[in-house]
Amino acid sequence: MGAADTVPGVSGGTIAFITNIYEELIYSIQRCNFHALKLLLQGKFKAGWQFINGNFLLTLFLGIVSAALLLANLITYLLLNYEGHIKAFFIGLILASALTLRQGVRDWNSQTVSLFAAGIFLAIAINFIPQTQGEVASWFIFISGAIAICAMILPGISGAFILVLLGSYETVLNALSNFDLVLLLIFMAGCLLGLIAFSNVLAYLLRRWHEQTMAALLGILLGSVQGLIPEQIDGGTSLSVWTSFVLLTMIGFALVYLLEKFTRTDA
Repeated sequence: MGAADTVPGVSGGTIAFITNIYEELIYSIQRCNFHALKLLLQGKFKAGWQFINGNFLLTLFLGIVSAALLLANLITYLLLNYEGHIKAFFIGLILASALTLRQGVRDWNSQTVSLFAAGIFLAIAINFIPQTQGEVASWFIFISGAIAICAMILPGISGAFILVLLGSYETVLNALSNFDLVLLLIFMAGCLLGLIAFSNVLAYLLRRWHEQTMAALLGILLGSVQGLIPEQIDGGTSLSVWTSFVLLTMIGFALVYLLEKFTRTDA
């Protein structure tokens, strides 16, 4: 998830779906509430830790942060030199994970179909929003973190791409590369606020309207493919470009298929 969130157009939420931890992630974050704080203030640390599924959240958080810090330079290099290859690979991941997500929608009626279509439209429309550039103030980095984290836990909407739209992507990526602790703490504080707030919204929707929410998320996931199609494919260039694109897409697809099979076997 940490590696995916550093790539514009790719969502960490998609990786959470691929690895079958998405709903556990949302419900665990949603439990970081006043009840958990009350348990901690009462000295019931073990009960509070278990209430928020602390082992799961800590392990996931450390993995995300480690990948983001360790892979920031690598991702920057790959995006500059092999952007089409990386995006082709992620398209394969998304298409395969969409098949998994499809199982969460059993009743395709007018409501779920409409929400599915709305999800596709939303994901495509985001790609046509004009990008902003320029100097970014510290307070805006906080706001950017709060907004981008909402996209990071939605499959198909890239938190990194939201940062690009807000004009904060390069600033945050440079902070990761240079380990600018002050700026990173400001960004993470914004992420924490947005994460807790938005996870409550998602948890509510999943509990009350599970299939409708899953249909919308499936639409967002599939709609995000449009924003990942490399420009050279849009231009319809050489056969070798198409061959490498298809091959990497198939590799990404196969990886998710094998991971899904492995997960089912363990279960």
